Amino acid sequence: MTPTAYKYLDIGISVGPISFVELAIGDNRGNQIILHYEPWRTLLQRRADIERLMQTHAATPMTVCNLTIQMVNIRDQPIVKLTSHDTRMYMKPSTIIFLFEVASCVEHVYYQLYQNIHAVTEKYKYFVSHLRRNCVNNKCDAMKLLREIYDKTSPIDCELIVYASDNIVYDALHEQ
Repeated sequence: MTPTAYKYLDIGISVGPISFVELAIGDNRGNQIILHYEPWRTLLQRRADIERLMQTHAATPMTVCNLTIQMVNIRDQPIVKLTSHDTRMYMKPSTIIFLFEVASCVEHVYYQLYQNIHAVTEKYKYFVSHLRRNCVNNKCDAMKLLREIYDKTSPIDCELIVYASDNIVYDALHEQ
């Protein structure tokens, strides 16, 4: 998200029995704030208020859904502090402005991913039920079976096997 790579914006599908698109704002220290679509849209709708907060360096925090936005000074520089639940991130105002500038790109990617939600959810459920039907009772056997049955020409299958296999196996072995 920034030229220095200290911050990033990640958009992806959180897979499971019910999959959904989520956005994550993170930094190189392992902090990550997850935003679902509605809080993201609300953040964009409140852009003018957030820009005003950054320009005036107001001490009063602003809350947008589950995200608190506050101006603080670090080394005599104005910094935006984002807080969601127990996670705090600090960004330069220019990074927040950049986030607003890429909003149309985020929207485009969001809708592309959203179109695949149903297929991802159904394939996830299929993999879980296939493992259960075959009475798989350990991760090693589950992974072996998944590698045999997934469609190697399907991007959804490939990504589920690569990125969500731990979740698939866990759900197959632990949920009934």
